[in-house]
Amino acid sequence: MNQTNCSNFSAKPKVSKLRRCMPQIIAVSIKNILLLVYGLTMGMPAMLIPHLGGGGVDGETIVLGESGISWIGSLSFFSVPLGCFASGIVTKPFGRIRAMQLLCFLFIGAFLLFYFATQAWQVFLGLFLTGFTGGLLEAPTLIYAVEVTELGLRGALSSTSALAIAIGILQSFILGSVLPWRTMALINGSIPLAGVFLLFLIPEPPHGLIRKGQLDKARKSLAWLRGWTTIGNIEKEFQILLEEIEQKKLEKTQSVIESIKSYLKPTFLKPFGLVCLTFVLTHFGATQISIYAVNMFQLLHVPINSYHATILLGFLQMLGCFLLMILVRFLGKRLLSFIAQSGIFIGFLFTGIYAYSAGANNFDAANNLNEAIVNKYSWLPLAAIAAVTFCNCLMTSSLPWIIMGELYPSDIRDTAAGLSAAAGYYIAFLANKTFLSLINVVTLAGVFWINSCVALLGIVLMYFLLPETEGKHLLEITEHYAGRRKLSNNVRRQKGIDNKVYEGDCDSKL
Repeated sequence: MNQTNCSNFSAKPKVSKLRRCMPQIIAVSIKNILLLVYGLTMGMPAMLIPHLGGGGVDGETIVLGESGISWIGSLSFFSVPLGCFASGIVTKPFGRIRAMQLLCFLFIGAFLLFYFATQAWQVFLGLFLTGFTGGLLEAPTLIYAVEVTELGLRGALSSTSALAIAIGILQSFILGSVLPWRTMALINGSIPLAGVFLLFLIPEPPHGLIRKGQLDKARKSLAWLRGWTTIGNIEKEFQILLEEIEQKKLEKTQSVIESIKSYLKPTFLKPFGLVCLTFVLTHFGATQISIYAVNMFQLLHVPINSYHATILLGFLQMLGCFLLMILVRFLGKRLLSFIAQSGIFIGFLFTGIYAYSAGANNFDAANNLNEAIVNKYSWLPLAAIAAVTFCNCLMTSSLPWIIMGELYPSDIRDTAAGLSAAAGYYIAFLANKTFLSLINVVTLAGVFWINSCVALLGIVLMYFLLPETEGKHLLEITEHYAGRRKLSNNVRRQKGIDNKVYEGDCDSKL
């Protein structure tokens, strides 16, 4: 197939663009319910820490010291990689949809465990289970979005994953500020229950159905996803997809040694290093602020209620993710990354200056701050932390999740994405488990300045290491890391929504 034919095989679609887009938007939105639920679990530590570490505040019977609090903030990150490693193996036999439904039940069980908890180990077990389940959902949710969306929609709809998580975090912040944490957990548990039923409304991706030999179901799935159209209208695209998957089956006959060699090639090592860098930029900073938000705002004496300030952070996370969906198609990932990292660098720099000047050395210093500084500049840490949170969600925290579905070659994409996610969560665990100990060593201001330096270093490294992938074909990206071509740093804006992800023959002739 030549390039011209490939790019125009559906230049005259028989359904409107809106109708063609809508089923893909609906499918991804329903899939995002699981990510929203995962966001609910990510927001819980910020609400648990002030209650369980408050010396029996509000009659709470579960009381934790500094070591226990550090586990509250990091335990779920430790268990997520375990789920990531098992994700592809455990969920593949069920298909994407059924796997996501089963994971909904695991989330429900975890929330019930929170609700009935009377001892600390039950809370820890609930956190471990939510993290493990979050890891299991990596393969079905991340790959589902790639498999059901067309190239022109892929970037925007993939970025909705971060928005869904941000909405979940915000919901936990809001509920946790007005309700007991057990009641919050019970309400949160109703969301995955609704997800079980809504998932019946969307189809399995055609990819998995083809691999199982269910070609008629695959055609119906693709017709549903392309605007609830007829089988005839999608037959040409279906044949391209069928040829690609058959070719992949032939490639999978390689030996175990050859398979291992795939992970020693630049096409894996370079993207993996880049993804790990993006996770370092994400978790050494904004993630810690989100988890310890209530206590941190209390320590810094911000001019509004600490719970209300935390809700503001949740809102800014959601706003940043929403703007990312709109801006990424026009500005691309590189420019947005530079903007985000610059905001994070400045925000941490000024927060550190305030903490140092006010004498906010650690969380025990809340009642011994410099009143002159607090009375005059208490708005500064609120504004700076808000800027860090917004910029982080504008691109930094979303970037690894977007690019890990794009950077790896198709033959190792599932496993490589799982390994990348696992590495990211272990980086998060390390960053959050050592946060309180690091404060005791270098003070809170020192931690903020370290995070500021990390952000500045990130700007430099990303300039040299991050290619612009927005609007680029997946095979182009693979060829870039294989050294056979070099991606330009310009955003390629798609005029249509035709999915050229499937068109390996087309890409090879670019």
